[in-house]
Amino acid sequence: MSTMTIITPVQVKAPRGAELAAAGFSKFLSWMALAAEHGAQRRLQAQRVAEANQVRQYAQSVMDQDRRFAADLLAAADRHELG
Repeated sequence: MSTMTIITPVQVKAPRGAELAAAGFSKFLSWMALAAEHGAQRRLQAQRVAEANQVRQYAQSVMDQDRRFAADLLAAADRHELG
């Protein structure tokens, strides 16, 4: 005959304030993710504005040769800037 020992773990209570700390950290992480998303959007918008300004400069340089083409370029730059 053989014997078997079964060990049952003792339940341990969570430390005081653990739920509060976890909730606070969760809010901090969501705030950081939101801040990162806003930063990415600002960088994208700044890039779009810079590209649109380059197209506008090109449109101004060809304005004397072809006004309609320059107008099309300016309109495209406006659309691109708005996204």
